[in-house]
Amino acid sequence: MSDYLDPNNEELLKDFFAEAEQQVDNLESNVLVIENDPTNHEAIDEIFRAAHTLKGGSATVEMNEIASFTHSVEDMLDEIRSDKLKVTEPVIDVLLNSIDVIKAMLEARTNGSVYSKNIDDLINTIHSYISGKDGKAPAVKSASKPAAPKKAAPKTESPKPAASGDGDFARPALSEGEYLELKEACQGNQSLWCVSVKFDESNPMNSVGGIQVFAALKSIGSVLKTVPDFDALYEDTFYENVYYYIATSETQEKIEDTAFLADVTLIDDAQRIDSFDGAGGGEVPEAAEEAAASETEREVAESAEAAKPAAQSTSSQAAPSGGHASTPTASHAAQAGSILRVDSKRIDYLLNLVSETVITKAAFNQLSMQLVNSFVMFQGMEASYKEKMRQLFEMLPQYLDKIRSGTSVKDVKDEIMNSYGDLSNLFDAYVSEVKSATEKFRSSTQNLGRISSELQEGVMKIRMVPISQIFSRFPRVVRDLQRDLNKKIDLKIEGEDTELDKSVVEDLLDPIMHCVRNSVDHGVESPDDRKKAGKRETGTVLLKASNEGNMIIIEISDDGAGIDVQRVRQKAIQKGLIHPDKILTDQEAFNLIFEPGFSTSDKITNVSGRGVGLDVVKTMIEKLNGTVFVSSVKGRGTTFTIKLPLTLAIIQGLLVRVGSEVYSIPIASVIESQRIKLSEINTIDNYEVLNVRNEVISILRFSRLFNIREAEVDNDGYCFIVIVGSQEKKIGIMVDGLIGEEDVVIKPLRDQFTNSPGIAGASILGDGSVSLIIDVSQLLELGVRKEINAQQAIGANR
Repeated sequence: MSDYLDPNNEELLKDFFAEAEQQVDNLESNVLVIENDPTNHEAIDEIFRAAHTLKGGSATVEMNEIASFTHSVEDMLDEIRSDKLKVTEPVIDVLLNSIDVIKAMLEARTNGSVYSKNIDDLINTIHSYISGKDGKAPAVKSASKPAAPKKAAPKTESPKPAASGDGDFARPALSEGEYLELKEACQGNQSLWCVSVKFDESNPMNSVGGIQVFAALKSIGSVLKTVPDFDALYEDTFYENVYYYIATSETQEKIEDTAFLADVTLIDDAQRIDSFDGAGGGEVPEAAEEAAASETEREVAESAEAAKPAAQSTSSQAAPSGGHASTPTASHAAQAGSILRVDSKRIDYLLNLVSETVITKAAFNQLSMQLVNSFVMFQGMEASYKEKMRQLFEMLPQYLDKIRSGTSVKDVKDEIMNSYGDLSNLFDAYVSEVKSATEKFRSSTQNLGRISSELQEGVMKIRMVPISQIFSRFPRVVRDLQRDLNKKIDLKIEGEDTELDKSVVEDLLDPIMHCVRNSVDHGVESPDDRKKAGKRETGTVLLKASNEGNMIIIEISDDGAGIDVQRVRQKAIQKGLIHPDKILTDQEAFNLIFEPGFSTSDKITNVSGRGVGLDVVKTMIEKLNGTVFVSSVKGRGTTFTIKLPLTLAIIQGLLVRVGSEVYSIPIASVIESQRIKLSEINTIDNYEVLNVRNEVISILRFSRLFNIREAEVDNDGYCFIVIVGSQEKKIGIMVDGLIGEEDVVIKPLRDQFTNSPGIAGASILGDGSVSLIIDVSQLLELGVRKEINAQQAIGANR
């Protein structure tokens, strides 16, 4: 129990911030739910639970500015829950603004500082919605750094009972076993103490007082046991009396001073327990009995379940002696890191596979011993065979002499067969043994292959997270954008349960964000324009995710005005991106919007106009080995389609040979491969091209790109062409040979290889050799430039 609030445990503190972030996301998403459905009491209860959990967790780690502000928000939510306050647009605005402040407070704490902006106006607004509040923000709830509360008047005004069991306190009875266990936990010169604390019910945050005292007592010793139980203290329940059993070497006065917190506790009493006779002071008080009953007779409240992971994974600074709560400092910074929550069933599945691996390992060990025994058997047989062959050769002159002396050949032959006839069957037992070992080896290898494949799949599933982690952020984004732009937009989300690798999810938020903002700003028209076009005033933006083989497809579509090809062409000419006489197809015009600095907006706003959004989309998606494609119909809408691999750790690759080197091309980028004659390749404007079904494909020679001085043409004058890219942009790669498809484990390149153009990483093949993995998107750009330079150089030499 005492490890829960270890102030030196950065990992646990990091877990607290992750849990807090989850609660804030829960708050925001449910606030948006009640905006559309104010009668949804389930969402209202969920909001209240999330706020209460966040308040309790932050109070536990003494982030008092978060706990105090969240308490004000909780009061407002309680008004909504009790139907005293109606859910209106201004109420939703206040709640969302409050959530933004909580996010900022958490971010400040994560960075090791304390949120210092003044939020008195927001707190006054919150209080104006609460019955019985005068609308003025109390000093303790200001955003400034909270001051440590002062100790209350001398406790002599509320005298403590002289002994256990007298007055307000009646210590719970301990069994002899419990007493001995607690005494054994005391180390060195520590003594066992029972600290009885009576809490102030009028304290606005009375339900977390027990945790605050727990944190304070940890600074002077080890808290071994609490009554009610430690987990029960996290429930949304006020306990008037709480009993703490601690091991400490401090004096009674020091213990009582530490346990007394101004505005939290009324009186406290510390009694040392030196013998089992003094371990119990009377009957268990009513509050403790209720707590014990609650453990067995009812489920723990959902808010407590949500609070426990936060509290159990946090660290706190202990309150200094003298009863002063510690002031928040920069020590609450968390180390940057990534936390992955995994379904326990997936872990159980992996454990089952590990057990099968152990069984297979035992089978290989037995097989190894069998092969060793077979080899020993072979050595014995080999020695016997050599000895008999030596004897045979020594006897040959005698057999010849017998034939010369008149003995029939048949008799000599029979004699030889009787002596050496078993040579032909000498190795039969060994052959049988090897056959048996071969069968076992084949069977064990098949099992190992199956287990390895399932283990690989299982580990990949552990890294898989639902894309709802980022989709859930967009209702708030679209809500804010439509208000800023005076538009009406209905956001629809489909396929939010679709899973993909966590590393992909973390880098996917920005590209989708830019696409959604583009659809809201440039795509969906204003209500008046939509009316004139015969459309509903409310536009629709669809965010959809789905699986397609080993790829994930994300679509961001709208029913807006679509892309004006002529306007795009004019902007491109103005920026010098194309020649005025160049004829553009619709798809070529669509692709221009991904160019750096390109924007069709006439003015720069906080939403658009700078031309950096879609350029970022293309760059980041290509870094993830994906592609982005845009399609549009004027007057009907636009769709952005993003295709990404499910994982970046293991991919399917096509192994190709160039000279003595082997390269891996991601199979997702391979369109087709062909074996052609060199004479089929033509040159147009310094480009080597190939006609594939009436489509002209540029050819890139790997040997030139990577300076490999071996020809890509076999003895018959044929070469292999691998066509890679996407439907709108293709290139043919000339290689010596195709080896086949294989699962490729991507290893990043370090140091001087990090910026190697055209190379995404490396992989180790089954024979131990290294294969470089091709970055197709870079190859498309790099290859074209190199081919032009090479062809120009060849032309100059002629």
